Amino acid sequence: MANKKPQGNDRAAQARKAAQAQMKAQERRTAAIIGISAIAVVLLFAGIVYFIVRSSDIPTLDSDDVVAPAAADVTGGIAVGTGGVAGEDVPEGTARLDIYQDFMCPICGQFEDINAADLDTLREEGDVAIYYHPISILDRYSNGTEFSTRAANAAATVADQAPEAFLAFQAAMYENQPEENSDGLSDDQIASIAVTAGVPQEVADTFVDGTFTKWVIAATDQSNQDGISGTPMMRMADAGDAFADGKVLDQETDVMYFQEGALLEYARAVGAGEIVVTAPTSTSPSPTAGE
Repeated sequence: MANKKPQGNDRAAQARKAAQAQMKAQERRTAAIIGISAIAVVLLFAGIVYFIVRSSDIPTLDSDDVVAPAAADVTGGIAVGTGGVAGEDVPEGTARLDIYQDFMCPICGQFEDINAADLDTLREEGDVAIYYHPISILDRYSNGTEFSTRAANAAATVADQAPEAFLAFQAAMYENQPEENSDGLSDDQIASIAVTAGVPQEVADTFVDGTFTKWVIAATDQSNQDGISGTPMMRMADAGDAFADGKVLDQETDVMYFQEGALLEYARAVGAGEIVVTAPTSTSPSPTAGE
């Protein structure tokens, strides 16, 4: 019996040590969880702060440091009139069609192939005012070269300094469109394309100045506020309505603008008043069956 008591004490001591070790391990795990949680909170807070700061860095179209092309309006659209010159002979009081595009977007290239001639016809008829919005939502697909922004800046420069060549430059950019996830086109390549399209060399040489880069950024942000979630997309307003009264066209319920001739037919009908893009919502009681 004399040997059992020390063994009992040893077992009790071992149990105490095991319990203490377990408690310390739990404390370490708890401390680690608290530490990770604290880091996560800090990172989340830092992310929120970065987003707020980054958002505040995005200029608006009316910012003092934003230089807009002469042919552009307050929505970020570049109007092309009946004579094919940006900013000249733009019809007033007519229906309005806004076209949003990114020069890196392959589907925009398809849209150009299908609709370019019809848009020329529509523009020349003068019953619909056409506005082009060169925006940059696909910079992430040009390996850090920001091709979309540089190309849109070039388009804005042409609209401002060589407005008669705007449509030709736009068409030439799609004819030479780079693939997504490539470096895009270099500044020299864009300038060369511009000169081939009729842009004076001295104008093409200024693309690298980025004069309208902030305008492109602001116009891209504004497009998002106006309901544009991708490219190409169309926005249209009825004759006599302001831009804000229009709506983004849906391919299923409005017009299948990837079918040849469909956009021309639809826009003509809107321009003639045969189709109402945004029908007013009636707040009066519905008539009864006997009325």
